[in-house]
Amino acid sequence: MTGEASPGRVAETFFSIRGEGPTAGLPAVFVRLQGCTVGCVWCDTKYSWDPRGGRPAEVEALVREALGYPCRRAVVTGGEPLESNLLDSLLSQLEHGGFTIEVETSGVLPPPPTAPPVQWNVSLKLPSSGVPESRRVNPAAIAGFLGRDTWWKFVVRDAADLAELLGLVATFHLPRERVLLQPEADRAEELAARSPWVIEQCKQHGFRFSPRLHIAVWGPRRGV
Repeated sequence: MTGEASPGRVAETFFSIRGEGPTAGLPAVFVRLQGCTVGCVWCDTKYSWDPRGGRPAEVEALVREALGYPCRRAVVTGGEPLESNLLDSLLSQLEHGGFTIEVETSGVLPPPPTAPPVQWNVSLKLPSSGVPESRRVNPAAIAGFLGRDTWWKFVVRDAADLAELLGLVATFHLPRERVLLQPEADRAEELAARSPWVIEQCKQHGFRFSPRLHIAVWGPRRGV
């Protein structure tokens, strides 16, 4: 393989099941890239924010590691992977390695124009994230994802979040069959308490419910 020679940084890699989103329950290799400037207050991976954190990594080594697992589904996450200088080469080499690829992103940046075919899991941020609206809602970026294989996941805490996401769905004509609502929770008891209300909103508005299987099973642990 050939690729980017200069090292970037990665927070962690591991093999588990998809805990959330449209492919929840499927085995996957996770590559969590380091660095994020979005800053959601409830983020459960704040260790991935600092671009100087994590460990140095080169794309070829990451792909070799991924190929060592008995799975050909890769989830590239963060942090905010679209801020990483490793992303373009990583996606290209994972595709070359035969992986089905998903990318988790906040949607504050548009998709790279040269990215190979991947599934984009765009988690637009809502008021409970604590991120200013001017930062978390980027119309140009949202438009860039509309023409791609994209799922729209909203982390929901309360009625204010619901009201804004309904507005975003209407404003940007997001396809309801590809909109997922996920309870904001990083502990099993919070997940159990908030899920019934979120499920009712999915039923009422024609959205899909996203679990957090890793939280239900392992709680707030890393690497699962």
